[in-house]
Amino acid sequence: MAVRFGRVWFGVAVGGWVLAAVAGCGSSALTNAPSNTPVNTEPASPAPPAGAAPGPGTAVLNAITKLDLISQDSCQSGPVDQVYPNCDRFLAELRSAANTVRNGAAGLPRSAEVAATSSGLLAATDAFDRDGCGGGPYASSADNAPTCTADLGRVRTALSTLIEQTKGSAGS
Repeated sequence: MAVRFGRVWFGVAVGGWVLAAVAGCGSSALTNAPSNTPVNTEPASPAPPAGAAPGPGTAVLNAITKLDLISQDSCQSGPVDQVYPNCDRFLAELRSAANTVRNGAAGLPRSAEVAATSSGLLAATDAFDRDGCGGGPYASSADNAPTCTADLGRVRTALSTLIEQTKGSAGS
């Protein structure tokens, strides 16, 4: 019993020593500005002027950038009749970004157009899935190729339009 008790005391002593050492590492020079240095009392991000429309949030701007990146995928640029069976991942990423842009469109220029185009893009991706065009368990046969290529064509057109409408919003 004495050995265990000694180990506990040793652990408490070491723990107390570590806490004391760490507490002593703090420097008041880091936390207190010298008296001759002005202290910034401005808020980190000033509020917009009264009546000003709020700008897009970071999530929307990131989603716009993501749309630009997604547009480089072979499902957007490759031969439609060859790529459509392998576009499940492309469409999943596209849905996520388009939904974020649609939900945050109010802070963007041309907000009504952006919201409508985003909704149309999401509807086109839903049609692609509904028609069994992806490679999942509900994939359609080659007989459905004309429908699938038309669905992917609508997705591509909507994505191109949305990118054009949001150009400049995320530094693109």
